Amino acid sequence: MKRLVLCGGLIFCASANADDFRVLPYLQNPSPTEMTVRWLSDSNVAGTLTLTTPGGPLVLNSTPVLASTLGYNPYSAEPNGPHPALPYMHSVRVSGLTPATAYNYSVNQNGFSFNSTLTTAVSANQAVRFMVLADSETEPESTGKREPWDVPTGVVRPAMYSDGKYVVDQTTGMRQNLNVVSSRNPNFVSIAGDLVESGGEQRDWDEFWKHFSGDYGTLASRVPLMNSMGNHENFAGPGAFGGYGTAPSNYATAKFTTYFESPPNGAGNPAQEGRYSRRDYGKVTLITLDSSNGGVQGSANDTNYYINGTNAPDYAMGSEQYLWASAQLADAKADGQIIFVQFHHTPYSVGPHGWPAGTGAGHDNQSGVPMRIYSPLFEQNDVAAVLNGHDEMYEHSIVNGIHYFVMPSAGDGLRGPQAGLTNPYQVFLAHDDAPEVWSGNQLISGGKHYGHMEINVTPMGGDQWQVTMEPVYVFPLMDANGAITGWERRVYNDVVTLTVPEPSAGMLLPALLLCRRKRSKLGQ
Repeated sequence: MKRLVLCGGLIFCASANADDFRVLPYLQNPSPTEMTVRWLSDSNVAGTLTLTTPGGPLVLNSTPVLASTLGYNPYSAEPNGPHPALPYMHSVRVSGLTPATAYNYSVNQNGFSFNSTLTTAVSANQAVRFMVLADSETEPESTGKREPWDVPTGVVRPAMYSDGKYVVDQTTGMRQNLNVVSSRNPNFVSIAGDLVESGGEQRDWDEFWKHFSGDYGTLASRVPLMNSMGNHENFAGPGAFGGYGTAPSNYATAKFTTYFESPPNGAGNPAQEGRYSRRDYGKVTLITLDSSNGGVQGSANDTNYYINGTNAPDYAMGSEQYLWASAQLADAKADGQIIFVQFHHTPYSVGPHGWPAGTGAGHDNQSGVPMRIYSPLFEQNDVAAVLNGHDEMYEHSIVNGIHYFVMPSAGDGLRGPQAGLTNPYQVFLAHDDAPEVWSGNQLISGGKHYGHMEINVTPMGGDQWQVTMEPVYVFPLMDANGAITGWERRVYNDVVTLTVPEPSAGMLLPALLLCRRKRSKLGQ
């Protein structure tokens, strides 16, 4: 038996008895002189990582460790069994490398080889490009599943697209989105939560890795992933799969912390390592928070009424995570870093999770509003942008000078605003500010589409840097009959450019340039 395997972007056939990879190699935890290469195998046979260096091949052997957390859901049988046995994790930390340098590498696992390239983190004076996604929510059912596509007021779609569903299924949308990400050669990629539909269903994680280091693509073999945890990573699965129950939720989140390696955060509870972190990449500091649960259960400061007593770290003011975040933000500011913060639950939104926490009309039991308690910290420490997901709609707000972005959906929902909900800080909403333009059956421009944020941090000379944030959407090109003929990278009319630090008064370069934004939305 043979199957198609992607290796460094090339498709070829491999015998099943030679293919020992469960997940192809992927990169984690970059630094200027180090990188972790991970992969999962079916067997407990040690693998070999070979790195091509100027001094000759660097050969490192792996130690396979049984990944006991990566089994199929124990609460209810997942479909399409029988499922494979537990895999083995291989994790090799490579050190002694040169900053901002590309190295070819190969991994040999039980007779099967995979080839790719890793690039070490840049130095503090070099440009950085990174991409931010959210809400991929992968699952096998994504294939063939077209998401609801809310119709903006005044838009009339042709009959062939009038069923209220997006033009392609989630799997296709996700793959095209990642194709664009890959084409831009980012230094790293972050995902602001909801990587999978059900954190406790292993088949959903299997689908995730098909996109990032498997049959659909191998972006993660070349570009490190830095992710935050969303509510769906805490969700073991619907009904009998365990939901948000204490033990099922802990089971689900252990998969996330098994797959991904983060710098230590010093949490008192070892199970909270990897759930929030600080990463320095050149001039950029990325602070990742865990907004899964916190505050008083079932109160106005609780982001998830279903979660209680799990390993989720409290985020409330005075909590260990809050104090950690306060210290890290202050330290990064003192170091002169350009700071970005990511977490899942968006504090400012007109989506379904923009209602205040609570139950009943005008409330939401998975609200992002409680995370507003961090806004003063972000303001005090000159955070460049706050990057969120959860509401699956591109929205941009400015609160006391801080930019808050709800990412375009990476591969799941394509929502519109909630009736009756307003956001006084909103300056752009794709649903309203990127209207669909149709010519017969052909979509010409605009609309809500799968996408991501591209962020470029570029030195300008002296101590000044330019930060450009582009909300990208992946546009389906159509012929006159409405058939999709290709895909194109496009950018919403909401590009933000910052100069850091702000130039002194009288300089020609503006401290804050909000490109092509409607002045009326800024209250001017």
